[in-house]
Amino acid sequence: MSNFNNGSGTVGGGSGGGGADGNENNNKTVSGAGSGAPTPSDASLLTSLKRSRSPPPDRATRFMAAPLSAPTDPKRPRPRPSASRVLHLGLPPGALASRILTIGDPARAALLASHLTPRPQDKGRLFIHSSSRGFTTYTGLFLSTPISIISFGMGSQMIDFLVRESRDVAPPGPIIIISYGSAGGLKPTVPVGTCVIISQSVNVTRNSDHWTNGKGTPYNISLPVPANPRLTSHIYSQVKQSSPCVLGESATTCSFYSSQARTDGNFDDRNTTLISQIQKKANPTSMEMESFHLLDLARSTRGQNRIASGSAVVVVANRVTGEVVEGRKLAEVEGRVGVALLRAVCGVDLGEIWEGEDLNDGESDESA
Repeated sequence: MSNFNNGSGTVGGGSGGGGADGNENNNKTVSGAGSGAPTPSDASLLTSLKRSRSPPPDRATRFMAAPLSAPTDPKRPRPRPSASRVLHLGLPPGALASRILTIGDPARAALLASHLTPRPQDKGRLFIHSSSRGFTTYTGLFLSTPISIISFGMGSQMIDFLVRESRDVAPPGPIIIISYGSAGGLKPTVPVGTCVIISQSVNVTRNSDHWTNGKGTPYNISLPVPANPRLTSHIYSQVKQSSPCVLGESATTCSFYSSQARTDGNFDDRNTTLISQIQKKANPTSMEMESFHLLDLARSTRGQNRIASGSAVVVVANRVTGEVVEGRKLAEVEGRVGVALLRAVCGVDLGEIWEGEDLNDGESDESA
């Protein structure tokens, strides 16, 4: 039976985990089975963890009032509501590994976390933390390699919190972040249940100025941003061994509804020809809501703390053929692809990802 640490004031019992202060002793940790696979009751506990409390108002207020021009340490750039934790993930330094798998669905994240075993510093307990902002983090070992799994919900704003704050509390040096989600399919030749390893992504956003002044098009479609090519090749080679898999481009959208061309008579969305417009400017295999933002943020990192990113999605509905995946088949595919991604994240050589690149490039201060 799992044991919970409800008020120790420590994170996972680990050294270097950053002790919580007296107002934040609310982390929940679950014991890890030696085999790495909890019983069904343990797995259900992973999905029913209570969210921890929000930071006390006084510290949150001080954080929000911090001047935007305040100088920051490039190795620790994100402001914090307290000395130990980032604001939205609720994590202190030492809570994350250098290899991170992000998952929108909390149940899918809990399922994959059942394959992890505790790190030595966590004293037999799998590190689990649920923040008040909807993030749940699991950190442990897979194939003896440290890895973190973070569930985040949906959308670009959540990805922005996740990527920036993960970079802050992850170990110094380069890290990798792979996103794993579901998507709509845009090619009739790619059936539901197929995993798309995303090579690059365009961003589709609603142009609100068009509704204000009638100028421009209702939706903006960006130029593509690539995933890390070496990481993407490694992910593809792992996933294709166990599941139907293709390399393809993605269209990342700002909405599940308007910018994915779903029509609703209650709203003037002007999107009846949007998919064809996207296909004229890009060649997307899938449509989802996060990949572009992950890839764009990762390419913006610089110096020794760079991020290599990749993305994988399972097609659950084909927008061209109308086909929808059956529930049991989806669960089987999600499980197989998830384990393959764990192997990919833990099996890649971090040094090879940046081989031949100067990690000191771009570290200069650009401020006047």
